[in-house]
Amino acid sequence: MNPIPEFITHFWGKADPNYPDTQKWHPLPYHMLDVAAVATTWWDTCPALRGRFKAAFPNEPENRLRAWVLFFVALHDLGKADIRFQLKAPEALAAAWRVVVQGDDHEIPPLEISAFDHGHAGIAWAALEYQSWLATRDNELSIWARWDNWLAAVTGHHGDFPKPGYEGLKGIEADEILIDHDRAARHALVSTFESLFLQPAGLDLQALPPPCSLPARTLLAGFCTSCDWLGSNTDEFDYRAPDTALSSYLRKRLAQIESSRMLERYGLLAAAQSYAGLSALLGNAESPRGVQTLVDDLPASAGLTLIEAPTGSGKTEAALAYAWRLLEAGVADSIVFALPTQATANAMFERVKSFAAKVYGEANVVLAHGKRDFNAGFQQLIERGQRRIRQGDEEASVQCAAWLANSRKRVFLGQIGVCTVDQVLLSVLPVRHKFVRSFGLNKSVLIVDEIHAYDAYMYGLLGEVLKNQRACGGSAVLLSATLSTNLRDKLLAVWESEAAGDAENAPYPALWHAMGGTVAPLTVADEHRPPRREVDIECLRLPAAYPDDDLRARIVAAARNGALVAVVVNLVDDAQRLARELRELVADSSEIEVDIFHARYRFADRQDKEAAVLEHYGRDAPRATGRILVATQVVEQSLDLDFDWLITQICPVDLLFQRLGRLHRHQREQRPPGFETPRCTVLTVERDDYGVFELIYGNTRVLWRTDVLLSRHDTLVFPEAYRDRIERVYQRDDWPNEPERIACDFTKFSAEQVRREKDARQLTSMTVASFRDEDGRITSLTRDGEMSLNVLPLTPDGNLLDGPRIVDISEQQLAETLNLNTAPAPASWREHLNGYRIDSEGPFVGCYQLVLTQPCNGFWNSQDGKFRYSKEFGLEKMQAEPPA
Repeated sequence: MNPIPEFITHFWGKADPNYPDTQKWHPLPYHMLDVAAVATTWWDTCPALRGRFKAAFPNEPENRLRAWVLFFVALHDLGKADIRFQLKAPEALAAAWRVVVQGDDHEIPPLEISAFDHGHAGIAWAALEYQSWLATRDNELSIWARWDNWLAAVTGHHGDFPKPGYEGLKGIEADEILIDHDRAARHALVSTFESLFLQPAGLDLQALPPPCSLPARTLLAGFCTSCDWLGSNTDEFDYRAPDTALSSYLRKRLAQIESSRMLERYGLLAAAQSYAGLSALLGNAESPRGVQTLVDDLPASAGLTLIEAPTGSGKTEAALAYAWRLLEAGVADSIVFALPTQATANAMFERVKSFAAKVYGEANVVLAHGKRDFNAGFQQLIERGQRRIRQGDEEASVQCAAWLANSRKRVFLGQIGVCTVDQVLLSVLPVRHKFVRSFGLNKSVLIVDEIHAYDAYMYGLLGEVLKNQRACGGSAVLLSATLSTNLRDKLLAVWESEAAGDAENAPYPALWHAMGGTVAPLTVADEHRPPRREVDIECLRLPAAYPDDDLRARIVAAARNGALVAVVVNLVDDAQRLARELRELVADSSEIEVDIFHARYRFADRQDKEAAVLEHYGRDAPRATGRILVATQVVEQSLDLDFDWLITQICPVDLLFQRLGRLHRHQREQRPPGFETPRCTVLTVERDDYGVFELIYGNTRVLWRTDVLLSRHDTLVFPEAYRDRIERVYQRDDWPNEPERIACDFTKFSAEQVRREKDARQLTSMTVASFRDEDGRITSLTRDGEMSLNVLPLTPDGNLLDGPRIVDISEQQLAETLNLNTAPAPASWREHLNGYRIDSEGPFVGCYQLVLTQPCNGFWNSQDGKFRYSKEFGLEKMQAEPPA
């Protein structure tokens, strides 16, 4: 082993004048080895992690791959061996180098010091110096072609991949002695890590690292960044004087990490219990049914799994049971469960918590969008990161604190995380630290619920996520009750698979597991198939498909007869209006309550609303008296609700079936008179002009075909309707009697879908520097500009409506508190919000600041009279005369 030059330990890697010890700086090679020690322990103790790297680098023997990974992770801070970085902490520099630099005699302008980016400089210096490290010429750049992506991954650990040709290296104004000193230090660091990591595996610098694909680069970058965050935590890695040989230092740190169970304490490692069967996830009186009976027939290997089964048939338990099998087999070490909306994610979190207790005992379970506690070790990382040190915002612990403090991102760090699908899609978008999201997904079983619920743009992004999962040996489980053949084929194609046989007439329910090539579905035995279910359909053609006087009277009469009635409309404005009208009709009756639930609430209030809806209309809700819920699409996904009568405005057939999943959802001994069998009333337009509904759903042909099928048949029979009706509505060929306008609209819609999917794929190839990692800005990237605007209601003195004063909120809690107090508004409101303040940076970035006056009768009103807010009705845009 080569001798290690002593002088490289006199570069500082961490420095803090407030550090609670006499040693105020930490040697650079010590810190680089701290991070490598975290990586070493994580690699050696986590089979799932090793599996992801072996899949990403398929042709490299594991011992050699381990050596290359650790070698490059150790090099992550190579750019700190530069006088401009060292001058960021002049007192540490003076203590470390002493005679090399005295006072200000270094000739380097202050701006060049403050703007110096050690991550980008690291790879740039490597590009200039690697030939001298390797003692060889590389005229064809074939060697650099192997080193480039490896170095980009580790030197990009502060949030983005370095660009070629870092400008900061040009024209450095410093004494040649200092420049030579830095150059020698970088060479010595590379040689040192060659001795510590490559040579024990029979490698040296002349050996070529294996090819590093873009997915592999992303995996390595996420791994290195996570290790750097932990390795920068001074609670674990105290500052040391440069008095220990590097090989001895590494051994001691490895022993410390292992003996203190650091990775377990920070929630990054947890051993799953032995798989106890799907029955362990069910109630005492329940047994596996439907697709649940097929879970144990699946191979315990990485792949893409599609679960098609009716609403309420236990798809969630089936997915979690299969994920448990993959955890036990070491195929994955965590689970990320993604859902369409914040409300559905919040509801799923409660179900997943009980699962986590069975699988892990104590686990780091994380909810994005909800204010929840999580692993104490990660809380400690946040708290330590609040203290700014000499490196400022580029310090790893500070970046970790900022990243973790926002709960939308914590989801990728636990054993089990629940989030909206947007957070998953951000792993392929050009935002900072996207590779940490991607790394979290790669080592997890990714479960995406309601896979039918997204548009072409989001499918374009989701396709890139799935490609990355496959490239790194990851797993994904996709759930839907209403999956069309076209969409199923597209999802299978991402995994380089295709359905066998007559795909359009595939059995239902079904379970597909793709590992490449042709895949046939697993089918449910007759004795476990869902029971036959008939739903009576009543179609009413009304102006704007809005309930008229007669229907409103019927709704009230049904509630007075003891029925739980749901009215699902497609617009929040319609929900607010209808709820008021129905409340007027029941004003003389104290027994009948009219509730309202939609998406346009502050999230804190929406959580309360959702809890109330589940309490009054859920599986175990009291049913002694009738009640009416007026809601929007928020009730059609992932909420366990059970109504006696459903009234719904026209919508695409697959979404209609989702809504029908809340009608007579559970078997009950008794229903109110007249509602013993499921009945759905569909409100549609008087002619084939669907007005604003066309803007909401985009595909006019699907609306028209759904309308036609419902008008022709007064009964829907399930489960047959899931396959038959959806295939007929979504078939590519024209129907014989389709109106010309409908056909032309579909041609335009199809072209637009192709454009959106292409735009999504192009966006994933843009550079990270294009967008900052601020939720107020980046959420619009996940939904093609259709994402709601963010509105933050504030009092005239700048405080939250009913929470603490903003100045009293800790930095650690600010992002989460603002998230809970922000309400969405439709994109069409942008012109109405013109003139309201929206910051381009700071804590309120991306949010329209809506100043509201003191409440009157429960309503907060804007000073210009355009808007008002209440916990009951949410955010409203006022008409000329406000509703009573």
